[in-house]
Amino acid sequence: MSAVDPNFMHEVANTPRGEGVLTCIQCGRCTSSCPVTRFLDEHNPRRLMEMIILGFRSDVLHKLPWYCLSCFTCLDRCPQRGDVGEVVFAIRSLAAREGDIPHGVVEQAKNLLNTGRLIPTSEFMHRQRKALGLPETSTSTKDAETIMKMVGFDKMISKARTRRSELTE
Repeated sequence: MSAVDPNFMHEVANTPRGEGVLTCIQCGRCTSSCPVTRFLDEHNPRRLMEMIILGFRSDVLHKLPWYCLSCFTCLDRCPQRGDVGEVVFAIRSLAAREGDIPHGVVEQAKNLLNTGRLIPTSEFMHRQRKALGLPETSTSTKDAETIMKMVGFDKMISKARTRRSELTE
């Protein structure tokens, strides 16, 4: 475990979508209903909320926020309506600001910047569209690039690339 940051819970709560951490009573219903927990011991929504509350900032931001599938079963089961799924989005935002983004997410973002799509279109997809009488896909990246630059996402991706290369050296 890393050093404790007593302000971390409030940082998460004040991050868009993070206020659900303030209502957590540690009942464990989120964990008992989480489909990811059934297959991955490291992912435990109740423990994640506990670690946020206790202030284990580094462990939370750099290890745990990327497992959640965003199924929101936790919200359905929580007696306090403390949405762990929404808190995970807040944690991901904080992690991304620090450049801690999984390689696959960085690759998708690069595809979006370079092609205007998260997943590049294949020749098979082009043939299928033509066979179905659909128009060709646009190759314009202007809209995606404009939005990503407006919100600073291009800088976050660049920072993530730099951080990832530092970690592998």
